[in-house]
Amino acid sequence: MAETSRDLMNDIKSTGRQAVETGKSMYGDAKSEVKSQFNEAKSELKSEWGDRYETIKAKAQDAYETSEDWVKDHPLATVLGACAVGFVAGLIARRRN
Repeated sequence: MAETSRDLMNDIKSTGRQAVETGKSMYGDAKSEVKSQFNEAKSELKSEWGDRYETIKAKAQDAYETSEDWVKDHPLATVLGACAVGFVAGLIARRRN
């Protein structure tokens, strides 16, 4: 009977070790899968946002150049417009106080 108990305990210990090893293996597999999916999603987002960044950058550069050309072509209108904006801003600030 004592020998049967020892065999049973050894089987339980062996099964426990196998369960731990299986758990470690499953954890490692899941970890690498999650890491792989994360890196793939990161790469896709970087590519998509990189393209959008370049598009926005080009549009901003065009707007800057267009406004710069307009200011050079119409200096008087630019100065008068700036004065008008300043005057209105002053009225609004004065009214709040």
